[in-house]
Amino acid sequence: MNKIIRYFSKTEIVLWSVSVISIIISFFVFDRENYLTLSASIIGVTSLILSAKGNPWGQLLMVIFSLLYGLISFNFSYYGEMFTYLGMTMPMAVFALISWLENPYNGNRSEVKVNSIHNREIILT
Repeated sequence: MNKIIRYFSKTEIVLWSVSVISIIISFFVFDRENYLTLSASIIGVTSLILSAKGNPWGQLLMVIFSLLYGLISFNFSYYGEMFTYLGMTMPMAVFALISWLENPYNGNRSEVKVNSIHNREIILT
């Protein structure tokens, strides 16, 4: 547990905690029924904080979030949302996860190596 706490700054812990607490409060005030939506939201916010730190677990959680959100969207007949998450977000997260696992930062698999963009890449972009 101490290792996890040391991995995040105090600001990141507060940001994640406030986000999760807000999600839980909103769930109990407005919904109180759809626990799949609650789970997906908590997984999504956790994915974002991990991805922002360059941690591959964030991408794995994004894949899980995309699957859950796709299912939720299907159940509510939000087919555009379903196609967006299952057809775009999830495949991008899978490719990012593979790329991140292949490029660890100094052998540390919990962080990804950051690439510098060269002039040729800027022109191609």
